[in-house]
Amino acid sequence: MYMTGKKSRPGTELLYSGGNRNDFPITTEHAYDSVKYTELVGRHLAQSEDIVVSQSLHNGRVSIIFASSRRYIPRPPVSWASRSNYDSLTELVNKNWTLGSQKSKQIYSLTCDENSGFGVFFLTNYGTSQKILTKLSEIEDARKDGFKITSCAAQGSTFYIVVTKGSREFKGKQVWFSPNSWAGANRLIQQNQTEGRVVTGICYSTGQGKYLVVMMETSEGQIYKKFCDVADLDRWVKKEHKEGFHPTTIFKDPTDDKTLVVMRKDRSMLRYTCRYNCKVFC
Repeated sequence: MYMTGKKSRPGTELLYSGGNRNDFPITTEHAYDSVKYTELVGRHLAQSEDIVVSQSLHNGRVSIIFASSRRYIPRPPVSWASRSNYDSLTELVNKNWTLGSQKSKQIYSLTCDENSGFGVFFLTNYGTSQKILTKLSEIEDARKDGFKITSCAAQGSTFYIVVTKGSREFKGKQVWFSPNSWAGANRLIQQNQTEGRVVTGICYSTGQGKYLVVMMETSEGQIYKKFCDVADLDRWVKKEHKEGFHPTTIFKDPTDDKTLVVMRKDRSMLRYTCRYNCKVFC
């Protein structure tokens, strides 16, 4: 149709292979409806000054919030990776932590699910020290040492809790709780919201049947909502963005397959881009 002038020229020219579909079947593994995690993140970050603000991986599908922040302009060196298991993730993390004081990279955002492994985004000189906890009972000791929870994820019965010392984003008083139902989590979120706290992290352990919710004291307002349909979610986010809210946390809840999005009046945030429910492989 574009040759007749009735439609604009396509971005990619049409091609004809001359082959037979029966001779060249579409493979079921890593088919055309999926993309490598690192390529999905890389294609966006290569053309922007954004960082991965939040991400949630569930059943091989990832939702990601990309955004630019006044805190990171110009953006410092970043990197991202996927790993199939925790041992290989730990090896990568240790390498990034020991690159030297001016080049070391810390975890800014971490996600994982039962089958697809881990997705991780690193930021240079993000805080002064960092470690990963795997038990809720370790949190309080870390907090006494000056660490704060800056990211969290869960796989099976294990929580992966990233704690960082000296991060410029987590200066307010922090609280965390681990209810065993969304109703309980929602009640505590609302209670803390009225006391001036906002959600900065959330994940769910299918093995323990518990959420981990992290909130921080701030003067910024917060709204949040769960959605079954990502089109409805996207419309809501765009509508609230016009009112000064920015998407800061996204979470696919394994208990009901709904997507939670948290929006804040974060004055450091500039533009944003969201990708929802993208099928990925590591």
